[in-house]
Amino acid sequence: MLVVTTAKSSGVSTLLTVAGVLDANGAGRLLSRLDRLLDQGHRRLVLDLGGVEFCDSSGVSALVRGHARASAAAGGLRISTASPQVLRVLEISGLARMFGLQSTVDTQDTVSP
Repeated sequence: MLVVTTAKSSGVSTLLTVAGVLDANGAGRLLSRLDRLLDQGHRRLVLDLGGVEFCDSSGVSALVRGHARASAAAGGLRISTASPQVLRVLEISGLARMFGLQSTVDTQDTVSP
């Protein structure tokens, strides 16, 4: 089960803490919360995904769709913190940078012949 909590809201941004499983069920819950906040005029959304223990393709899709909806509303969505599992999924999919995350992949790695 996914739990989404509005942790802090200021005039500039709204921080949401997300914990649990970000799968098909959780994705719907997250998108509903993001939609409600955008409808209420919140434009800059920040997600703390440090408590997300699992994220599948439905979860990634929800993040991308939330980012698109926030951008369409002249705002934005970024991730302040991600669990190691979520960070890995976003890095593999090439989406980490879009959400403002620094990659942990060492670009200096070389392959030995």
